[in-house]
Amino acid sequence: MIFYNLLLYCLFPFALLRLFSKKEFNTAELKRIKERFGPKDLKNCIQPIWIHAVSVGEVKVAALLIKELKSNASGLNFLVTTTTVAGSREFNKLFGPDVAHQYLPFDLNGFTKKFVDKINPKCLILVETEIWPNLINNCFKNRIPIFLLNGRMSDRSLRKYEKLKNFFKKIFSKLDLVISQSQKDLENFKKLGVKPNSISVDYSLKFSNFQNENHIETIEILPSRFEKKVIVCASTHPTEEAFLVETFLKLDSKKFHMVLIPRHTHRSSEISEILSNKKVNYEIFTGSLNLDVEVTLVDRMGFVETFFSVGDIAFVGGTLIPHGGQNFLEAVKFGLPIYSGSSTYNFEEISEDLQSLRILNIIESIEDLALKWEEFSNNSQIKELSHNYLLSRQGAVERSVEKLTTFLKV
Repeated sequence: MIFYNLLLYCLFPFALLRLFSKKEFNTAELKRIKERFGPKDLKNCIQPIWIHAVSVGEVKVAALLIKELKSNASGLNFLVTTTTVAGSREFNKLFGPDVAHQYLPFDLNGFTKKFVDKINPKCLILVETEIWPNLINNCFKNRIPIFLLNGRMSDRSLRKYEKLKNFFKKIFSKLDLVISQSQKDLENFKKLGVKPNSISVDYSLKFSNFQNENHIETIEILPSRFEKKVIVCASTHPTEEAFLVETFLKLDSKKFHMVLIPRHTHRSSEISEILSNKKVNYEIFTGSLNLDVEVTLVDRMGFVETFFSVGDIAFVGGTLIPHGGQNFLEAVKFGLPIYSGSSTYNFEEISEDLQSLRILNIIESIEDLALKWEEFSNNSQIKELSHNYLLSRQGAVERSVEKLTTFLKV
């Protein structure tokens, strides 16, 4: 750990500069900067069940876990830590004052030791694969059980960890319980030192999110004089928007309208420039969907499901670049035919399932995607297949919580 800590102390000033340089970092975030260095005064936080959820998707999973834990045992306190500003905002939308929250401190040994000592949690639950060595080490020293739920470990991530295999084996071996999303993830976790009797497989906890009737923002649709199909391109990353705009320009604009929802909304000015350079008639979303323009650019968080609910076709981003893809399940929830690039290793099993059901179509080029969109016709069978697929993969939250409560004896 000595080399790791020396490296972190050297990198710490740059981590701070990176935090300050983010577009979402404002005065309100500056007031919360102390949270990045250690514990703040938290209410309702006596020996809490501590859940670390890095960003929006993981916070939604945390909400499911807390709801199920509360239904299984009374008198529990909860703390949710997040890393991103978006994750913190999602927490504020989903939780009341009975659940404590702050940002996770930087993984410097002094910061995490002070945090763990003061919070003294009943356990630490890591959602997906947030591996912070000092965090795990300090919990282990304090005999705090560490659980990793919804675990993912792609071959790509495995290769990165194996560059420091001996170091990370010591870290992964300290996990008391790991529930992975697939058999392949399980095997990769074992290679990194997770004890075979501490790991099992279950469906992604994100499937359970679609049992609940979540609040969806409503929007007004301003109709076009032409009948148009709405293509919703969600969670897009740099270079993907240019690809999608080029594809759209090959279509008959009287038949299609495209919605662009970047993964990071602060990139909207960059995307506006792409649209302007291509002379595309577009609008920034202001609360209504104007189908008389060619493209709508969404620069707000929290509207992905809203647009999927009114869309005809979905494109999921993070797949045309080597990023591994974003969550397909929001589009599946609304029974949409889905298109994506080939980089889906973050959701490999789900991607393979959806391809086998012909819900997901992997595209190879602008021409390929344009042709498939041009030939699109409504298929009611996809809605039924999507519904049945989601139904068949319920119950992971309940099974995970059962294992947690058995381990914790609560």
